[in-house]
Parts: sequence; structure tokens; C-alpha cells
Amino acid sequence: MSARLSRIVVALLVLSMLQLDLAVAASDNPEIRAYVNDSCIVADEPYLMPPPDPNNPQDQTSTKFFPLIGLVVGKLTEMLINHIMSGQTAHIKAKAQRKDTRYAMTEQMNLYRADFKPELTLHLNAKLGCMTVVAAKFEPAATGCASAYVPRQLTRETMKLPESQWRATRSDDSIENQLRRANICVDGKARAVYEARFEFSPDGTAYRLRSAGYQIQSLLTTQDKGATRTSFYTLEISQPGKSADDVQSLSTAWVRLGTVSAGAHSASGPTEDLPWLNVPALSVEARRVYDDKTRAQQQVLGEADALRRAITRDQRVQASLDQRIAQTSADVAQGLQQERTKVAVRIQEQQAELDATNAEYQDLPQTPLELMPVTIVVAVTETESEHAGLQALASVIDGSSGELASAVGTASGNLFSRSLQASDQPTTPHANADYEQTRDAYYDAVVAAKNAGASPYAADSLAAARNRYNDARRALGLEPIQ
Repeated sequence: MSARLSRIVVALLVLSMLQLDLAVAASDNPEIRAYVNDSCIVADEPYLMPPPDPNNPQDQTSTKFFPLIGLVVGKLTEMLINHIMSGQTAHIKAKAQRKDTRYAMTEQMNLYRADFKPELTLHLNAKLGCMTVVAAKFEPAATGCASAYVPRQLTRETMKLPESQWRATRSDDSIENQLRRANICVDGKARAVYEARFEFSPDGTAYRLRSAGYQIQSLLTTQDKGATRTSFYTLEISQPGKSADDVQSLSTAWVRLGTVSAGAHSASGPTEDLPWLNVPALSVEARRVYDDKTRAQQQVLGEADALRRAITRDQRVQASLDQRIAQTSADVAQGLQQERTKVAVRIQEQQAELDATNAEYQDLPQTPLELMPVTIVVAVTETESEHAGLQALASVIDGSSGELASAVGTASGNLFSRSLQASDQPTTPHANADYEQTRDAYYDAVVAAKNAGASPYAADSLAAARNRYNDARRALGLEPIQ
């Protein structure tokens, strides 16, 4: 072989190796997407009833397939994270410098939602049941694959056994097929799928993530089939600040998987006792917007609640009078009967006023209101040792995990009244309780002042109640009412 030919062969070999390296590098950087639903896509995949047995006339099973657990194909309630990290802010760019971590982030979304039916309620703007994180190459956005999903059909032999002994058969039992149930369309094989359930404290003020299982076809940070990594993933909720680079981290939840390798899978996660984290409360600015946008509805509902309390009090008085009338003399009973009639008439008047107030509320605008824009980032980290993994996790959650909360929560279940900080000054420990008490007292005074038989001091009582209510509102950074 001539020297020139040798150089050409070497050059071709180098080019081919370079192309191979580029292909490996490209495949070593999968896209990360995270989806949130009220149930897990993989862990909660339903079974389907087997088709009817044509040889058994007593088999009344419909010719259609019916799920035994959940829905066959559930539309995602909310796709929180649908885009690979774009590095739009310095905050995210700094995170992207980690070579052992893959990121996904949302476009900005609103964390809270106010609904007006059947009455005004404030809640998280998603059904947070389970998060599914997928690392893969995805089909184009317009691609649909739900129709190609092969359901998990229960075998007839096991359908009458306990659920733990059910067995299924299907032609495609791959993770890619399971993802198609939620119309998540993967191009080729998924690199990894992780699922975690959201757990909330009874009063809804605290939350945590608990692993619902994982399937790792290949590691995200290396193509070495025999390599092991210590892995964890995080979900961070942050709020924009005064500038594009000023981002306030509100809460970071995490799931530790321990040591994993290519081919690793688990139907559940570690059983460690995870800490509870405070659910990010309504911010000061969002609280003020909420109060301003819903002022008319709050006024009407406040009066409706006060009318209900007044009716309940008078019904108790009426019951007490009935008992006294039955136990006293005829002369005394006659006087008590007159008082009972007054109370009964007042109850009827209050009920009519309550009906009118409820009708007034129905006539007010009831378009849902979304509040408090946030960015949510999901990150999957693989480190070469447990020590490095602990250090990486500590660096992620240090100062950004949110205050730890107890399993039962310590704040009020009313999301509106439990902002972590309500004004330029920290709220006093009793500020929220004072707000609720003085609010009820104010609307009780409003209803009493409207009573046709109100005392001459009712106006003074209303003014005093309004002053106390406004003091409580100022303590929470809200504008006083007139």
C-alpha cells in the first residue's frame, strides 16, 4: 500500500471515529421531560377485562374492553414541564454548568388558581398526584401515539384471584408502550423513566415526593454498560424577582435512588423517612392581586356566611324558647310565645336575605383567576460516588428547600391567610388568626346593622368592627376597606 493511500485510509478511519464520537455524544445528552398527572403513568397503568369467552354462554362480559383500575388512556391533567432547559436566566445557566445533571424546565406558569364555583376557593393550579420524568429522544410535538398503545389485558385464569396475583398478557410490554397511554411519543428507546408521588399533609400545607419506581435502560452520563452511579432527582419551584437574573427559590423537593446502573429497575423507591416541605404560600404581591380582583365576591360571601351564623343562633334561641314554653305556666308561656314569633319572623327574613345574597353572588363574574407566576425545574443527577452525590444534593437544596414542616402542618388550611411574609415586615404570629376573627366579626356587624330592628348603637358597633378588621388587613399588607 502506498504512503498516500495509507494516509487516505487513516483519514477515513479518523473521520469515521469522529462521526461515531459525535453520534455517541449526541445520544449521551437525552432530552428530559416531566409530566404531572393525578396518577402515575407507569406505576398506575390499569388492567383491562379479558374479552368474553365465546364458548361460555354465562360469560356476560361485554365485547368491549373495560379497565378494572383507573382509565385506559388518561389525558394528562397538567403538563408542567414540556421543554428542555433553555438557559434563559443566569440562575438556570449556573445550574447547567453541572456536567452530571440533566435539566427540564417550564415556561412560566401560575402556581395558584382561584375558582368561583360553587364558591370562592384558592388552590394549587394543578392536580399534583404523580410526576413522571422521561429521558429520551422524542417524536415531533405534533406526533400522536396514543392509538398505538397496547393495553394490559388481564388473563382470564387470574381475574378472580386477589389483585396481587393478577397476570397480564400483551404483545408489547415495553416502557415505550406504557408511555403511549399518555400520548408520550418516544423515538427509539427511552433512556430512563422515573416516577414520584406527591404526598400532602392533611391540611395541605406540607408536601414531599416519594419514589413510585424507575426503569433505567442506560445511564444519562455515560455509555459504559458496567458503570454505576449514585442518582437523585429534584423538583425546584422558583419565582421571578425584580430582574431577569433575580430568582427566588421557593421550594426544592428531592428523591434519592441510591446506586443505579444500566438496566436497573424498581417498582418502588427507597423507604427512607423523607422530610416534609412547606407548600409555597401565596406571595405578598399575589395576595394583594387576589384581594383586589375578588373584593366584590368576598364581600357578598362574607355577608352570606354572617347570615348563616345569625340564622343558626336564632334557631338555637327558638329551640330554647320551645323548651321553656312547654315547661312553664300559661301566662308566662303567652309572653314567651310572642318572643318566639319575633325570632321566627327574623329567621324568615334572614333566610330571604341569604337567598338574595346567594343569587347576587351568582351574578358576579366567575371566570377563574390564576396567580403567582413561577418556574419549575426538574433535574436528574448522576454522580460517580455516594459522597459526591450527597455533596451535590446538599448544594442543590441548601437554602432553597423551603422551611421544613411537620407531617400535620402548623399553618391554617386557608391558603389566602398563610403567606410566609405578608408585608415589608414579617407578620406577627397572630396576624392570620386576627384576620379571620376580625373578618367574621365585621360581617356579623354588617348583617346586624342591616336588620330592621337594629339598635341605635349598631352603626357604632359596625364602625368599631371595621376598624379592627382594617388593622388586621394592614398587618397582612392589604388595603383597608371603606
